[in-house]
Amino acid sequence: MTTREVLARLPSVFSVDDVRRVSQWEDSRVWVETRRWVQRGWATRLRRGVYSLHVMGRSYPLDLVEALHVVQPSALAYWTALGYHHLTEQLPPTVIIQTPTPGRTITTSIRELQVRIVHVQPSRFWGITSLAAEDGTITVTTPEKTILDCLDRLDLCGGIVEVAKAIKAGTHVLSPVAMAHAAFRYDSDVVRRRLLVLAQLLDWHPSWLAARIPVASTAGYAWFDPTAPHKILSRSTRLYINVATEDIVNAE
Repeated sequence: MTTREVLARLPSVFSVDDVRRVSQWEDSRVWVETRRWVQRGWATRLRRGVYSLHVMGRSYPLDLVEALHVVQPSALAYWTALGYHHLTEQLPPTVIIQTPTPGRTITTSIRELQVRIVHVQPSRFWGITSLAAEDGTITVTTPEKTILDCLDRLDLCGGIVEVAKAIKAGTHVLSPVAMAHAAFRYDSDVVRRRLLVLAQLLDWHPSWLAARIPVASTAGYAWFDPTAPHKILSRSTRLYINVATEDIVNAE
């Protein structure tokens, strides 16, 4: 089988096993050919043994599928997940993915696409849904888990005002029942407190959530938004409120 025929039959994201299966080539030729494709700009190496074909007229979903192959297992998270669930109109140029594999947060690139890999404890890697996309599957945190992750890492979503916008925009996808279950499981009291304050300010099922989401009454104080100036405007639920209430309420 010729190289052109093999390339035509491969998926956009492929492994050396895919090349071997499609081509029936010997292992030595498989590795030689894949290296040659990368050198000629026909393919991009995502990680050892996994590549993506260079596709003209690329689409954003295909870019996301490729980003998720940089490290496995992984899922779109934080600001990228907000965008995928249509909970924000702000789409940062960097795709953010979450993975339970050990390592440090790094930013890499796949051609023009910037990918930020955020490593979390395995106990934090849950609330993942899989969605079909062209030439692959996209894994992404659920809307409720996305909100909680953003409240944990406000530096990865644009701050507390962006989370407020997401909750206001998410009346069609966010479930208070699912949110309560997710918050109960989330191992961060600060995240739960931030959620309850937002729910109160936005009048998003505040009493119902407060009755079902436990918070520590003796916990130390934390900042409502660590990314905002550290100026105490008020105190609530053992949080230093450092973002004006009107900025939350009027978030659009």
